[in-house]
Amino acid sequence: MTQLEFIPPAVPERRRRRSAGIVLAIVLVLIFVLVIAVSAFERRAIIDTSVAGNRLDAAEADALARGGLRIAAAMVYVIHLKEKAGASGAGADNAVGQASAAAGATIPPDELWSRMGDYELDVGAGRTLRVSIEDEGAWLNLNALVAPTTNVSSGTNDADGSQASDTTTSADDEDAERYLESVLDYIIGGIKAPPEDTLYDAGAIARNILDYIDADSDPRSGNDEDRYYRNQDPPYRARNGPFLSIDEIGLVEGVDATLLEAMRNYVTVHPIGSQQGINLNRAQPWVLSIVAVGTSDDRRLLKQQTVREIWALREKSKILCDDLGYDPARCVSPNEMGNGDLTTNGSIYPESPLPAEASVFRVVAEAKVGKLTRRIEAIYDTRSRSGPLLLSWRRLRGRQ
Repeated sequence: MTQLEFIPPAVPERRRRRSAGIVLAIVLVLIFVLVIAVSAFERRAIIDTSVAGNRLDAAEADALARGGLRIAAAMVYVIHLKEKAGASGAGADNAVGQASAAAGATIPPDELWSRMGDYELDVGAGRTLRVSIEDEGAWLNLNALVAPTTNVSSGTNDADGSQASDTTTSADDEDAERYLESVLDYIIGGIKAPPEDTLYDAGAIARNILDYIDADSDPRSGNDEDRYYRNQDPPYRARNGPFLSIDEIGLVEGVDATLLEAMRNYVTVHPIGSQQGINLNRAQPWVLSIVAVGTSDDRRLLKQQTVREIWALREKSKILCDDLGYDPARCVSPNEMGNGDLTTNGSIYPESPLPAEASVFRVVAEAKVGKLTRRIEAIYDTRSRSGPLLLSWRRLRGRQ
C-alpha cells in the first residue's frame, strides 16, 4: 500500500505580503512610541535641570541683592553723618570739596554716592551687583503738606496777660489744598492713556488725600470722611495720620492704580514727621517742575526755564545755597535762577533749606546671576543714633 504524502496548500503571495505589511506597521508604531518616550524623557530631564539651575541662580541673586542692601545700609549712615557734619559747619567736607575743585575734579566727594548706580560691580562667575542710592527728599513728601497738630496752650496767659485759647499749629490748609491740586493736575496731564481713562477730579482727590492724613475727622468736602472707606471690602477708616508707604496712597478715595503708578515718580511719604519740601539740589527735572514759588495767594509751579537752569547748574556740580559760605567753591545764590523766581516771587513751597540735609534714603540693589535678575528696593531712615532703620522693602519687577 502506497503511503500518501500530505502537501500543505500553498499560501497565496498576496496574503504573505499583507502579513509582512502588518508586522512592519507594528514595528514602526513601536519605534515611533519609543522615540516619543525617549524624547519626552530627555526633554523632562532638560527642563528639570534648567529649573534646578534657575532656582539656584535665583537664590544666589536674591542673596547677592540682600548683601547689597546691607552694604548700602552702612553707606547711607556714613553719608548722613557727613551731611550733618557739613550742615553744622564742621568744614571737613567743604575743605575736601574745595581741594577737589582746585584739582579739577568733576564730581565732588559728597556727590559720589548719588552716582553709584551708574556703575556695575563684577563679583565674578557671571555675577554682578549694582547699588543705587537716592535721597528721599528729592521727591514731594505728601506728609509734609499737613503739619502735626500740637496744643499751644491750655488755660495759660500770653505775654500780654490775656487768656490764650486752645489752638493748634498746622500748615495753611487752603495753601496745601491749592498746591496739591495743581500738582495732581500736572501729574494727570503726563499720564499716557486715552483721555477717557484720565478723567480725574484733581481738586476732590487733593481734598481726600489731605483729609486722609490730617489729625481730625472733619471732611473738607462736607461729607462723611469715612463713608467711602467703610463701604470697601474689607472696610477701613482714614488713617488721620501720616502715610506709612506709597502703596497706602492707593487707599485714598479717587486714587486708582493708574494714578498711583504715575504719582510714584513725583511723591514720597518720607521722612515721616518732617515738614521739609523738595530738595532742589537733588530732585529730577520732572520733580522740580512741581515746586511752587510765589506768595500765599499767588503761587505757581516753576517755569520750565527755571527748571532747566537749576538742572544745568547741577550738571556743573554746583548747588543752590542760602548761605554761600557753606561751600564757596560750589554754592550759587537762588537769586541767580530764573530771573529771581526762587526769591523775588516769594518763598519756595513747600519750604526747604538750601542745601537740604539728606536723612532718609531709597536704596535699590540689583543682582544678576546668569540670566536672572533680582531687584530689591529698601527705605532707610538714618536719623536714629543707633544706626540706620529699615522702614520698608519690596521686590521690584522689570526696569523702573
